[in-house]
Formats: sequence, C-alpha cells, structure tokens
Amino acid sequence: MRRGLVSLCRLLLYPTRLHILCVAAALLCCIPIIFPETCPTDYTEPVLHYAGWGLLVAFSLSTLMMLISAATHMLRLSNTRAFSQLFKWLLIWSIGVGLYALLAIAADVAPPHNNEESQPIQDSDILYTPRDQLNGPASLVIPIDPNDQPTDMVVQTPNLTQLENEHEDLLQSYIDSSPRWSGQEGDDTFYSKPGHLVMVPPTTSGAPGLVHVCFRRLVEGDPLPQGYAVVQPGGAFPEVDEANPIIPDIAVDLGRNHFLLLAWRGSSHRETAYSAINAAISATDARMHPLCDTPTPETVQRMLNGRESYPGTTPEFRLSEPLAQEGAYQAELYANPGEPGVILVYIKDLETDKTLRLLNCPARYSDKADELFRHDLPGSMPEWIRSRTEGHISTIFPTNTPLFAIRHGQSHQYFGVAFEVWFKPSDVRKRRHMLLRRCYKVQAYDAPAPETPAADTPQT
Repeated sequence: MRRGLVSLCRLLLYPTRLHILCVAAALLCCIPIIFPETCPTDYTEPVLHYAGWGLLVAFSLSTLMMLISAATHMLRLSNTRAFSQLFKWLLIWSIGVGLYALLAIAADVAPPHNNEESQPIQDSDILYTPRDQLNGPASLVIPIDPNDQPTDMVVQTPNLTQLENEHEDLLQSYIDSSPRWSGQEGDDTFYSKPGHLVMVPPTTSGAPGLVHVCFRRLVEGDPLPQGYAVVQPGGAFPEVDEANPIIPDIAVDLGRNHFLLLAWRGSSHRETAYSAINAAISATDARMHPLCDTPTPETVQRMLNGRESYPGTTPEFRLSEPLAQEGAYQAELYANPGEPGVILVYIKDLETDKTLRLLNCPARYSDKADELFRHDLPGSMPEWIRSRTEGHISTIFPTNTPLFAIRHGQSHQYFGVAFEVWFKPSDVRKRRHMLLRRCYKVQAYDAPAPETPAADTPQT
C-alpha cells in the first residue's frame, strides 16, 4: 500500500499532470465566483473566500513546480527541456484562461459601472408598487368591466360554443399551450390548470374582488368538478342561500367536453359577484373571437404570441404582481435596440447593490425609430438559460409560466429593488449599454403549502 501511495504521488507530481490538475482545480474554484447563484444563500461569503484562496493556491503550486522543473533542467545543462517546461505551463494555463472566458460569457457577468452609467436614466428613482396590468397574451391578470352585465342569467358564449362544437381540437390546442401559474404538471389543482386567468374588476367601496377562470375537459364518464354549480350559457344563475350567502363556484357547460370554471373571490353581495362573473365569461369568450373567425393552427399560434410591436420611441418597463399569488411577478419590456443582441435585466437589492436575479432574452428589433417590441420576461428566455437561472424555483414555476420570483422568504416583507435593463449587441466591438432603470417595492415569494383543500378550488 505504501509503494502504491508513493507511485501515485510520483504520478501526480509529474509537472505536466500537476499543471492540468491545478488548472482543473482553479476552474472549479471559479464556478462559485462567476455563478454566485450556485452557492447557498447563507454561505455565499465563506464559499467565495475559500474559492479565492483555492484559486491562488492552485496557480502558485503550478508556478512553483514549473520553476523547480525548469531550474533543475538548466542546472543539468538541458536548456531545451527547461524551455519546454515553461512552454507547457503557458499552454496549459492559456487553455484554462480560455475555458474561464467561456464560463464568464455564459454567466453574463455584470459590467463595471462608470460614473455615467451609474446615474439613473429616469429623473428620480421613486419606488413603485408593481400593480400594473400587462398587455401581452401571456398575462395572467386581465382587467374586466362588470358594468351593464346581467345578474340573473349567464351570458351567452357564442365563440366558445362554436369552437367547442365545430373545432374542439383547435380549442384544446390553445388551452394546452396557454401559460400556467404554478404547481407540478401532475398536480390536479386549480392553479396548475392551463388557461387559468384572473379577471379583476374595478375595486368598489374598498372591497377588492377577482374571478378565477380556467378550462376543464371532461370526457364521458368523468365526474363533474367538485363543489361547482353547473350552468348553461343563457341559463339562470344558481340561487344564493340567504342563511349562508356564499357565492357558489360556477361551471359553464360549453356543450360537449369542456367546462369553463369560474370562482368569485370577494364580496358575498350577489349582484356584485354575478356581474363580475358574467364580465369574466364575456372577456374569455371575446379572446376566442380570432380563432372562431379563422379556425386554423396558425391563428392559435398568433393568439398565443400576441401583438409583438407597438408605436413608440421611449423604452418602457412594466412589472406586475398578480393579486392571486403574492411574491410572484410578471414583466414586460418595450424596446427596440435597432440591431441584434441580447436584453439583460439585472434585479438588484437597493441596500446592498447585490444582483438577486438575472433575466435575459434575445432582442426583437427593426430599423424603425418609432416602433417598440414587446419582450416577455422571463417568458421569452431560452429554455437552457431559464433552467440555469431559475434553479430550485423552477420546481415551483413550470417552464411554460411567465411568472418569476426574486427570492425565497417570508411574504409581506417588502424591500426595494432596481430593475436595470441593458442591451448587449451581437457585434463584439460594441459595448453593452443601459436602456432604462426602474425601482419597485417587492416582496419575497412564500411557496404555497403542498396540500390544497380540494381540487379546482382557488385560495382566497
């Protein structure tokens, strides 16, 4: 055993092999430095400290071995071998530096700020609460107007009914590709259903309310949704028990296999709830008009992609925190850099200036100065980038959700963050530059409990 250990030491102490081992160790030490998200939050500083020392030791050990080996050969008057040792050392470490550069490019490390870049582009960094409504089709929160909606009967659904009876495969294709909120693919919960939207009527009398909407497909023999009152388009609403005035959850029968599930969460006032539910049904049906008018797979894709460009010249950033899932956020950027490149969104803590998240996506562009393109974040992120940047959060938000969280922790603990939007041109001769900077009050994402009271029942 002793001889084997001695042989192993001689094998490892051979200069070329030692250089390779030191370069490999140095690259491993670089991973937590350029990918800090791989470190546990509570141990980031000590991990970076030891990684820095490991990098220094690896380089010093390899350099020392090269000097000893070269000096030994020179004392033996073998200058060729001495210079060969120096050349091998330079070659191996050059390869290591090249691999480090590739890792740094993949990490998109934030550039150092100069005095001009550190100044915000907006006039003042006022902290806003993210409650804006978004424009894109991936938006899961949609404003509705319950005015002039009947409260005694369910509104008609001409578009949904026609699609259900004549083009059910296209309707199912649209529903299957719609964004999800949260939950694993196998969860049978309301939030994990594709096509789930939240319709928000205007707040009245200080009593907020919202309507959860999603589709449920039932084939012959499947049970009806538990706890839902089944109604027909144009039919009467279920009566509300005066002794227990709870607004029942509604399942609108579209005629064949699909039900439109609606759940009111807000005031128990019957007229307020039923007018909002009818407004939600009308809004959902209106969203299906393009597919009903032109029932083709191409229309399904256009509806899912939505409008990509809008008139304008000044970049705009919108952040939204859906009312139904606090601590989860959606974002839309409207910009036109005028050339190919990558949009980078750094989310930084205002107190520490530490980058909490990095979102990036390919830039949409044109040569029109008065055209802005919509970028959904993180919905537009390539899958390989998103899987790396989401980390363990991807177990909460599926790949086809437009939602993202900034960090884990207790909800209702608000803190200030800055969204810095940069553009990185594809032309390596051009420097990246900041497009805009916005500051918001956000809160940590508190993951929902693993157990839910009942399937198809949204939380209040």
